[in-house]
Amino acid sequence: MKLKGCIIALSISALASPAMAGSYEWTAGWGMGVSEYHVSDGNNNELHISCPDDEYSGYISATATINGKMYSSSNQSGDGFDVIVDGEVYSNPFFTDCRVCGDIFHSFWEPFRNANNLLVSVEGEMVRLPTTNLSDVLHPLESELNSCHASW
Repeated sequence: MKLKGCIIALSISALASPAMAGSYEWTAGWGMGVSEYHVSDGNNNELHISCPDDEYSGYISATATINGKMYSSSNQSGDGFDVIVDGEVYSNPFFTDCRVCGDIFHSFWEPFRNANNLLVSVEGEMVRLPTTNLSDVLHPLESELNSCHASW
């Protein structure tokens, strides 16, 4: 009888435990005035983009997780990450708090949306992330549906 109880308890806990799996495709969500875009490869590597609905609430930002370590685009002092789109390297393209940085973001967005090969690189590590649904989920910069804006 005790064995049966243990088996039932283990079965219930296995069903209730969250599965740590990747989405393997780009997804979109919205909460508290922020549009969010996310992809994961299922191996503790992911890219998360946040876009406030209006420019008064802020501008685009992103975090990349590589092998479980998170990096932010929020400052230029070395904490950022590079995004490699079809072989073209964009240095911390989600950091837009300077005029040149904003220009980099604007030249990056369309190639990023249409990427066939997407890699994220930081501190000598590089990971490939899925591009499935990327162009469906992220809208062109000039689209009314796009809330991703550079600060410059």
